[in-house]
Amino acid sequence: MYAKVFDNQDIATYRQWVAEGRNILLVSHTNADGDACGSLLAMTLMMDQATEKGCRVTPVLPNGCPKNFTWLPGAERIVSGETGRERWREMLGEADLIVCLDLNAASRTDMLAEELRNAQCRKVLIDHHHNPAKEEFDLIFSRPEISSTCELVLWLSEWLWGESYMNRDVATCLYTGLNTDTGGFAFSCEQPSCFEAAAQLVKYDIQPAEIHNRIINTFSVNRMQFYGFALSERLRIYPEQRVALMAFTLDDQRRFGVSGEDMEGLVNYTLMIKEMEVGVLLREEKERTKVSFRAKYDVDVNRMAQQLGGGGHTKAAGATCNMAFDETLKAVEKLLGIANVKPLSVGE
Repeated sequence: MYAKVFDNQDIATYRQWVAEGRNILLVSHTNADGDACGSLLAMTLMMDQATEKGCRVTPVLPNGCPKNFTWLPGAERIVSGETGRERWREMLGEADLIVCLDLNAASRTDMLAEELRNAQCRKVLIDHHHNPAKEEFDLIFSRPEISSTCELVLWLSEWLWGESYMNRDVATCLYTGLNTDTGGFAFSCEQPSCFEAAAQLVKYDIQPAEIHNRIINTFSVNRMQFYGFALSERLRIYPEQRVALMAFTLDDQRRFGVSGEDMEGLVNYTLMIKEMEVGVLLREEKERTKVSFRAKYDVDVNRMAQQLGGGGHTKAAGATCNMAFDETLKAVEKLLGIANVKPLSVGE
């Protein structure tokens, strides 16, 4: 089990707030990944059991549940803050408790951020990212050293309710986030507790191989063709700096009919090159640019992301830049020390 203990008073307070709740919102970040969806839905399913009859527990994602996670138990309950704006505002006005998962600040909820900050109710944060915005929450469970928010939810729930609310559906959600946020147990899994969590969840007959299949083997033909284009036409390699970079304009994305969701995990391909230590992916959006960093060995990309106004983990971080695509690319190149360096040509 996770070696560090939680504060008994914090546990008692959270348990009481959940028990007293009548309208509870659970919220995670925009462009949700497996850890966001998994922790959000696992906590939702456990709260269904922990709350009094008649309590409304609603999971919310700023731009809805990604297609490749709609199979998760309870996913049909997720409200999109983007398409269900009026419903979101109505629920926000009635909420007596908001629990934010897998984000360190309200800003990670994008278009919901201002309303979330201004909500006049109790707010709890459950997260594993660095630098939580302490002023935005009334109660915080933050453990940056842990593999994923799903792992944190597992250990936290044991302190809150023991194993009484754990079942196959909850375990499936938690294992999904544990798997995705460690890249299939390839990074962010230095603590023994990560594997202890996996072993504990497998006890609930969750079928890990099938979960892996649902996470990984979901490509459309367009997405597969886009990946081929990305690796053959957009991959830049800088051998001396040990950097690999891919950058995609809106035109690139429209050409293959792909979205940001379809690029989830693409940045990891940069580190499959033996000599590379840092991988970066830039994706143009309307009026802004998304940047994803990955690293291996002793490189800390969280610090790089912070210089662009973002953050994350030592080996995986990102930022949203409110700058033009070309301007963001130049800033990233400068940050990586490749601004005036010619990349290795394909085939060299």
